Amino acid sequence: MKKSPFLRIEFTVVLLVISIIGLLDITQKLTVDISLAVSLLIILGFVSSFVLPNLILTWLAIFGSFVAGFIMIFGVVYLPVSERLILILTFPFYCWMGTVIKYSVGIRGSALSNRNNIITYTQHVNSITKLKNSNNASRYYKKYLEFIEKSKGDSIGIDATCIQWAHSEQLRQVNTSEYRRVLRVIADKLKEFRLPDESLYYLESGTFLIFSPRQSVGLRRELQVTTEQVLQKIKFNNQNTLHDLQFKYSNVSVNSSNLTNFDTFEELEKKLRRKLETDIIVEYQ
Repeated sequence: MKKSPFLRIEFTVVLLVISIIGLLDITQKLTVDISLAVSLLIILGFVSSFVLPNLILTWLAIFGSFVAGFIMIFGVVYLPVSERLILILTFPFYCWMGTVIKYSVGIRGSALSNRNNIITYTQHVNSITKLKNSNNASRYYKKYLEFIEKSKGDSIGIDATCIQWAHSEQLRQVNTSEYRRVLRVIADKLKEFRLPDESLYYLESGTFLIFSPRQSVGLRRELQVTTEQVLQKIKFNNQNTLHDLQFKYSNVSVNSSNLTNFDTFEELEKKLRRKLETDIIVEYQ
């Protein structure tokens, strides 16, 4: 088991509390009562570790220990050796303890922040395809609809293309790892061969969605042919046997003239999936 490179904050806090209680208890039993001075040094050292930068804190601890040691050893101080050592070492020790706690808190905060970032990422991006999900597609579509409404012109619109890998669920049950690999390949090919200004999304169950700014009929047909040719080259390898993949396509163009028919992402998705079902019927007739 790999050891943690830093002390856990809980252990450090417990050690801090025990050391303070133990040190104050010792000072109560000494010949000379130095509990007040020790308490002030503890507070000063602990607060300094959080307020001062590490470099200044280090030099302060060294210089303070040197001055205190010089006074205790060479000055006229009527204190036993044990009391002198406690007064000399208390400040730098609690500077160090405070620094350890500050470091531990920072590491934990960073870890929690990274964890939250990872959770947020996985909530918005599919882990296999590395494409954003339907929630992101819905937000994008909503913003585009608002833009179309403000423009009030037929020249502004959005094309939605849905690509579904047919029978993907059955193939997933046959070979999960190969299913995941094929999904990644499909996503990578779409990223490579679709236009840079298009937005790609992965909905679910082998279904991809592409949002495009309104395109000419010729460009749309050219992209469709290219996409079909590229995807047809992808094979599903199960036990060294290659299987061809089947894909179904549907397209909806939205502009100011039919905006009311697709005023939500749910309505658009419903229409696209209905067209996919029609494509299935045609395929098996």
